[in-house]
Amino acid sequence: MQRSHSLRNGPVRGVSAVPARASRPVLARATAPASPMTHLLDAGVLPQQQMMQAGKLSSHALTSQYLARIRSLCSMGARAHAGIEINPDALKIALEMDRERQGHKVRGPLHGIPIVLRDSIATGDRMKTRTQAPSATRASCDSFVAARLRAAGAVIIGKSNLRQWAAVSVPHASASWAGLTILAVDSEADGSIVAPASACGLVAIAPTGRAAVAGQATTGPMAPSVREAAWLLAALNGELVADALVLNGSGLQGRRIGVARSLFGRCTETDAVIELALQVLRAQGAELVDTLPAPGACGDWLQDHGLDALVGPTCHAVPQAHAGQPHITVPAGMVRGLPVGLSFIGAMHAETQLIAMAYAYEQATLHRRTPALPSSITEALR
Repeated sequence: MQRSHSLRNGPVRGVSAVPARASRPVLARATAPASPMTHLLDAGVLPQQQMMQAGKLSSHALTSQYLARIRSLCSMGARAHAGIEINPDALKIALEMDRERQGHKVRGPLHGIPIVLRDSIATGDRMKTRTQAPSATRASCDSFVAARLRAAGAVIIGKSNLRQWAAVSVPHASASWAGLTILAVDSEADGSIVAPASACGLVAIAPTGRAAVAGQATTGPMAPSVREAAWLLAALNGELVADALVLNGSGLQGRRIGVARSLFGRCTETDAVIELALQVLRAQGAELVDTLPAPGACGDWLQDHGLDALVGPTCHAVPQAHAGQPHITVPAGMVRGLPVGLSFIGAMHAETQLIAMAYAYEQATLHRRTPALPSSITEALR
C-alpha cells in the first residue's frame, strides 16, 4: 500500500463504530430454518466481533462451530467441495485469544477470528506445508504471512490441502463459500486469488506484485465483503485498518476510470451484468472512458491517460494482461445462478485507492449473497 495513504494503526473500537448499514445482508443458506449460530457463522467478521465485545460469544465457541462444519462436510466424503487440513491447535489458540480479550487486550478486528490458509503458506505448527516437493512436510517456523496473521490475533483453523493449485482453483475459495470459514488467504498463481473468489461470489484483493517473502509468493485475502478483505490485507501488511480513511462510500466520486474492453467478449450474459455495473459507477460520480490497454503496460497506461483504475469482468485473462498490478474483485451479480465479479485494477501500490472505489460500488449495490449449496451438503453443515 502507499505509505502516504497507509491504513494506520487504530484501536479496535473502530469495529463497533461502523454504521449498521455497512454490514452485508445475511441470507439463509438452506431451506430448513437455520439456528442463530448458523446465521452468525455466515454473517461476517463485524457481527462476530460485536458479539465477542458484548461477551455473548467467544473465539473458542466460534472456532468450535466452524470445526464442526468442516468435520460434517468431510464426513460425507465430499472431496470436491473443499479439502481442509484442520489445525489441531486451533481451539488452544482460540482460548488464548479469549484470555487476552478478558484481559482487555484486543489486537484488532481479526482478534479471535478463524481463517484458512493455502497449504503452501508455511506454519510452524503440526500442519503440513506443500511446496514443489512431491509430498507435504512440516515447516520449522511460521512464514512471514502466518506470523503476521497470528500477530493480528487470527486463529489459523486449517489449510486447503488440494494437490493442485492453478487457475481453476475454485475449491479453495469454496472454503469461504461453503461457510467453512469466513476468511481465507491465498497466494497468487495465475489468478488464483481473484478468479476463484469471483466464481464463488467473494471479494478478493491481489496486492501489488512483489518479490517473494520468506519463500512465499504474493498473498492476498478472500472475504465476504470489501471491509473484511481490507482488514485482512492490513493484517498481512502489519497494520490495522482505520475505516474512516477509505470506507466512507464516496470512493468513486471524481474518479476517472477506464473500461477494459479487452476483458469483454467472453460471455454475452456476463458482459450485460458488467454493463449494469458501469451504470452504477457513473451514478456514484465516476467518469468512465472506454479503453483497450496493451497487455503488460497497465501502470504506465493509467498514468499516461490520467486514469485512476481500470474495470472489467473478472476472468483468468486479467492477471495475464495486468501482471503485478493491484487488483480487487467485487460481486456484481449472477449469470445462470453463478456469481460474476467486477474487477478494479490500479497502478502499483494503489491498493488504498482501489479499496475505496470497490467499497463504494459494493455499498451502492450489495450484490453479495451467500450461494445456495446442494441440499445434501446443506443438511450436513447444520
